[in-house]
Amino acid sequence: MKILNLNEGSFPINFSIKLKEIDVPNIGKLQKDLLVDAEIQKISKDLYRCIGQFKAYFKDVCQNCLKDTRVEVSNNINVTIKDLTEMHNDSSEQDQTHYQDLEYFDLHRFIEEELAIIYPDIVKCSENCLEGDISQDKEKNLPFKKIRDLIE
Repeated sequence: MKILNLNEGSFPINFSIKLKEIDVPNIGKLQKDLLVDAEIQKISKDLYRCIGQFKAYFKDVCQNCLKDTRVEVSNNINVTIKDLTEMHNDSSEQDQTHYQDLEYFDLHRFIEEELAIIYPDIVKCSENCLEGDISQDKEKNLPFKKIRDLIE
């Protein structure tokens, strides 16, 4: 666990982290290290910004065919960081704001939260998974076709 005190120190804070495991529920299993390269900048007294990128590969299950599939998660980070005490008083309308205690800022928790936001909701092994099989099933699934043909 990497804890920073954002209220003290010099900025920007540059960091490169390789995480071998993560604790995010309802996502696949991490296959390779989660790589994070980022920088925390101080904008004002209680306002910070983190910019950077992360990349990871996961093993997950396709939600259509239930085969194991590889999921690549790669994204840029551009998040405002504010103190936890400002969460309910904040009226800034920013959609990418991370709230955490600035004196005990947990980098792993921050990274895990960003990963949970970015991870795909629907995992498919390919864009057209089972699309060909669905059209065949529609033709097969006509139980009264013979009776209808006899009536006509």
